[in-house]
Amino acid sequence: MVVNLRRIYTIVASETIRSHQKFPVSVTLHNAQTTVTLDISVTGPSFNQSKIVNLSSMENKQIDFDVPALCDGLYQLTSKGVEGLQIEKSTALYMDTNQPNIYIQTDKAVYKPGDLVQYRILILDENIRPVKLESPLRVAIKDAANNYIREIKVSHLTKGVYSGRFQLTEQPILGQWTIEVDLGKDARQEKNFKVIKYVLPRFSVDIDTVKDLAISEDSLKVSVNAKYTYGKPVKGKAIVTILYLNLEKIIDINGKGEVEFTLHKDLNWKSLGENMTIFAIITEELTGNRQSNTIDIKLHSSQYVIKMLDSVIEFQINEPFEVKAAVEYLNGSPVRNAKDPIFLKYYRGWGEPEESQIFESTLDDNGVGTFEVNLHNGGIYLGELKFMDKVKILPCIMAKSHNTTLAQAQAEVREELTLILNTERPRIGDDASVSVKAPNMMTHLTYIIVGRGCILQMSYITLPEPANFYKINFKVTFEMIPRADVFVFYVDKSDFKYQEISIDFQLEFQNSIKVTGPLQAKPGQEVSLDIETASNSFVGLLGVDQRTLLLESGNDFERDTILNNLRHHNTNFGFPPYPGKTSGLTIHTNAQFPYQELDGRCILYSQGVQCQAVLPAQEVFVQRIRKNFDEVWFFEDIDNNDNTTNMTLTKSIPDSMTSWIISAFAINTKTGFTMTENPLKIKVFQPFFIDVNLPYSVKRGEVIEIPVVIFNYLDNTLEAQIVMENTDGEYEFTDVSKEIENSLLITQRRAKKVMVSPNSSQNISFVIRPQVIGDIMLKIEAITSLASDAIHKKLKVEAEGVTEYKNHALFLNLEEPQKASLEVAIPPEAVKDSEYVEFSVVGDLLGPTVNRLNELVRKPYGCGEQNMVNFVPNILVLYYLEALQIDMPNVASKAKNFLEIGYQRELTYKHRSGAYSAFGEDRSTPNTWLTAYLPKSTRSLSLEAEGAGSSLIQLSYQYNLATKDDKPSFKLDIKPKILPSQQLQIEVCASYEPHVSDMILESNMAVMEVSLPSGYIADNEKFDDILAVERVQRVDTENCDTKVIVYFNGLVEGEKKRLNIIADRAFAVDKQKPVPITLYDYYNSECRATEYYQIKSPSRDICEES
Repeated sequence: MVVNLRRIYTIVASETIRSHQKFPVSVTLHNAQTTVTLDISVTGPSFNQSKIVNLSSMENKQIDFDVPALCDGLYQLTSKGVEGLQIEKSTALYMDTNQPNIYIQTDKAVYKPGDLVQYRILILDENIRPVKLESPLRVAIKDAANNYIREIKVSHLTKGVYSGRFQLTEQPILGQWTIEVDLGKDARQEKNFKVIKYVLPRFSVDIDTVKDLAISEDSLKVSVNAKYTYGKPVKGKAIVTILYLNLEKIIDINGKGEVEFTLHKDLNWKSLGENMTIFAIITEELTGNRQSNTIDIKLHSSQYVIKMLDSVIEFQINEPFEVKAAVEYLNGSPVRNAKDPIFLKYYRGWGEPEESQIFESTLDDNGVGTFEVNLHNGGIYLGELKFMDKVKILPCIMAKSHNTTLAQAQAEVREELTLILNTERPRIGDDASVSVKAPNMMTHLTYIIVGRGCILQMSYITLPEPANFYKINFKVTFEMIPRADVFVFYVDKSDFKYQEISIDFQLEFQNSIKVTGPLQAKPGQEVSLDIETASNSFVGLLGVDQRTLLLESGNDFERDTILNNLRHHNTNFGFPPYPGKTSGLTIHTNAQFPYQELDGRCILYSQGVQCQAVLPAQEVFVQRIRKNFDEVWFFEDIDNNDNTTNMTLTKSIPDSMTSWIISAFAINTKTGFTMTENPLKIKVFQPFFIDVNLPYSVKRGEVIEIPVVIFNYLDNTLEAQIVMENTDGEYEFTDVSKEIENSLLITQRRAKKVMVSPNSSQNISFVIRPQVIGDIMLKIEAITSLASDAIHKKLKVEAEGVTEYKNHALFLNLEEPQKASLEVAIPPEAVKDSEYVEFSVVGDLLGPTVNRLNELVRKPYGCGEQNMVNFVPNILVLYYLEALQIDMPNVASKAKNFLEIGYQRELTYKHRSGAYSAFGEDRSTPNTWLTAYLPKSTRSLSLEAEGAGSSLIQLSYQYNLATKDDKPSFKLDIKPKILPSQQLQIEVCASYEPHVSDMILESNMAVMEVSLPSGYIADNEKFDDILAVERVQRVDTENCDTKVIVYFNGLVEGEKKRLNIIADRAFAVDKQKPVPITLYDYYNSECRATEYYQIKSPSRDICEES
């Protein structure tokens, strides 16, 4: 085909087409003597449209295609000459599916059993603006065994946000849980969180050392820092270890300490791989609490780093060119005053005859070496730089083609059309400019600005007079973030001269939010947070204890992730120097320009560009009393639907001495999403305070030490008077003596004095003997001349013995008079004050069930069958309310919540085959009845109810017995002892001993409940030894690990089972009461045995203090 060079045209469009967006096309006729008519069309499976364009010489027109929703398939941009020009070009377009981005936020990254999980789901479009749902959003919760716990369909979002919550059971499957969110087949996101048993750390540990280390170094310095979350230093011991090298240092620290390791060359460096791991563990002096951290150091074979500063890709044979390289140490500082030179070696490769040349240079004061290189042969060269023991491999270079005409064409067309950015990293709203320098005079030029695959600006400029310089000015908009490309071209005669430049902008949102508040507050203080953001914004706020973030972070939205996801919409395919490929544009032109093919040869095209897009393959007075110690302060939604830009949230801050991390986000339909760049940190602190740590419970009459830690961060030594008030007479103060029994102090108040140095702490303790059963309030205050503090904490006091539960129900038909009597039969040997009686009369059969959904079963339910006993009544209650049309939203909500918790628990008994058993995978075989009963219970039921009036009378009472069973069916032999490790070992030998009249030689499922002495908690890490005992199926704990429950798959007559329960002493308790161990047949409560054991804690274990 013969092309008339005086009729030069250019068509420029985006290489990306998107649903519901305009598709602009720039059409220019550069040189022509007559009018030209072109047919520009976009075609594909679901969109076909063409437009006729009439152009005169030196005329530009922009046409827009209104693109509807697109189906998958191949779309093309086609240009045809209708009159005055014979052309036909087609280019494949990349169809961007334009799926929204899904982000998930949780209030914490790690939860305890029984915690409430709060979460938000955020759905944003390609401009991070809220999405309106066209189809339901699926939200699912999976436990650590990949069981679906909850699945809901969301049909409405509040400005792109959905907020939800769900309750964890007290015994969930521990491990990594997942929130799954699906919106169509292509938009899917997950968020993981952990469910574990934990105690919040009191302080953080940071390790400071080098990030990179050469194995030739002979020493390594490590600094360890430990601070409480309220900012003060921790005093204690630090053990710093280099893992796998058996190097360890122990030092005393007061907030900070430093160690230095001597590194020998004969160390086993190979065991470390690419990284060295430093492990530091800090033990707090006063409490013995521990916290640790690790840091990795990258290992290098050399202490030097070589960087290329200036090089070439092509060279001219026998023409010198310059290469620059910098040498740095691993910490980034330049190598100065080096006596040794740096060497550059080039050698021919890739099948070329072997030949090498070596060049030498000395380093200047900046650590830079400059080489003058002259290579005498053509072909491909490989290169390397060497300084001392460091070698850096260089990318290959190649000789330029001998085609002089082509070289000149490249120089004129590519290299001499220059774009210069005049504004470095401009921000939204800034005026930016790009200077254009041309190799010859321009009369016209076209510039196109592309952001995220969309043409944002397209302008054809007619210069007032010929010039080789022009400045393009434009205003920075959010659509250009994070990077925009400027493509500039003009046609000189028949040569297509072009250049493109990428501009990186500061990563920022178009919307903004600012949260301000006090940087420090006192415990329980009412705090006001001022929020400033765009009007009509939805605001999400999160305030969380910093200590939870020390355990695990990653729960919040990540600012950089959301902003960097904007890059996914950039579309630049192919390889430069195709015109427009860097900018993501497609060009149709019949002007001449060169381009580089992959094999290194250059071809001069005059028939226009024909290419196809490369499609890519398809996350002083006493202060207020401190009582509130929550881990999450707030998880608050504020939907502002007016024109105000300022709002205030006022809440009382919890009482924990810690720092609270406040983050926030805002979203509206105009300016989209934004979030706080740096969270607000509010330190809850007072320079003088006390802390009290208590056990889960004690028995009435036992003697317990109440430890009080006094912290003084003032600049003065203080004489503190610590007062413990017993205004309600719930306990007695005692004194401890080595010679005599504890003596009672008949007083309602006990005071002690202690001197506390500046920036330090002291321990004192009170010894009490609880006298009443229930929760007693311990009221402690510390008073000095300068400051004071008060704290109230509850101590649970239990009755001795084992609780017996009784229940009698009587149904009365109210159509005729009836009389009945119910007797409360409490035996005389019942433990004093342990009695509790409850009497109720309700007008329906399910009344007691409705009111006591969480107390239906007194026994443990650690097996699949017993869990169903708790699970199924909730279903009946829901259908009962529905059948009688009773509006009790609180009861219905509670029943649904218990259903969800029960379902979570039941999944712990599920096998990989889908069947269920009493104790789950690896502990028992699948049970046909249970497997069938579960779907029967969880399927949909339809109930109807009718009848006359009636009444149900219920009498419930309980009491404790501290006696053994008269006729035990099991035998328990208990041997407690204190191990050398100071742990308590309880050796229990259990066997089944049926009565003479019993014909059954094997019990049903048997449950052993082992209560631990007051002050002790179970060592969960030793449970595997218990599970290894034959017939043991499961081991659980209750009451904060103070009771151990062991499930047996039945016991056989004459077969003894021996197991050891290990417990740690966490609190000092003296005069411990005997504690029971009960073993019973779960299905036959009369078949049981109870034995008591007692340990003797010497009085000297409790501190004597005046």
